[in-house]
Amino acid sequence: MVPQLAIEAAAHSDVGRRRSHNEDSFAALPCLGLFMVADGLGGNAAGEVASRMAIEVVKSCFEEHDDLEETWPYGTATPHDRDEVRLVLSVRRANRAIYEASQRQEAMRGMATTFAGVLLGPGMAYIAHVGDSRVYRMRGGKLERLTRDHTLLEELLSEGEGTLATLEALSGRADAVTRALGCDKSVEIESRIEPTKPGDLFLICSDGLWGPVPEARIEGVLGRHKDLSLAASLLVDIANEHGGPDNVTCVLARLGGLRDG
Repeated sequence: MVPQLAIEAAAHSDVGRRRSHNEDSFAALPCLGLFMVADGLGGNAAGEVASRMAIEVVKSCFEEHDDLEETWPYGTATPHDRDEVRLVLSVRRANRAIYEASQRQEAMRGMATTFAGVLLGPGMAYIAHVGDSRVYRMRGGKLERLTRDHTLLEELLSEGEGTLATLEALSGRADAVTRALGCDKSVEIESRIEPTKPGDLFLICSDGLWGPVPEARIEGVLGRHKDLSLAASLLVDIANEHGGPDNVTCVLARLGGLRDG
């Protein structure tokens, strides 16, 4: 009998106060250890289609135990390496599917989406993201961001070019996303592996949450409310209280110990 991870999860999504429809998509799949958020980019055609495709393609790669078309020497890799690569390749496949669909259908031309996903395995969390949807970890009462936004501002800062003059020159373009799924045939996917502990709480969210709501407020909600469904609902409500400028989505996943499966 193979031990399985005990994972508690909840998710909530809302259109917000200023948008007419919700272009966010998400999945919370404790049975697969897979948790994802995708945010269709505002201003691009069919953003909601792109975000839904991203979630469905990645999900199908894990549900169907697809070998994935890309060649990779699995036999020489550790299980940790295989899981990370499998997640990254599934996101790469989603990028290609979105791009090819946009090329076939005029109404879908230019559609794109951000993506943030966490795959939880024994002792490890595998993270892959593109764009400005984020992954956080709550451990010991402290909230820590595990992803770097792919935006003009953060990339300038990471390159050491974030002088006051440069930032002022951005003139409202600082939060422009610099990469997303579906824009091109290929995309650079950022990934990392993090050791986990029982009790770790992962938050995957769109910028509709972290944009208007300070991280200290998010940390406070997650610290006070152990019921994940309540916490997810409260976070969305708080985003709307702060003006609800965008669609808002959050997915929560908390690790327990191992159980017999």
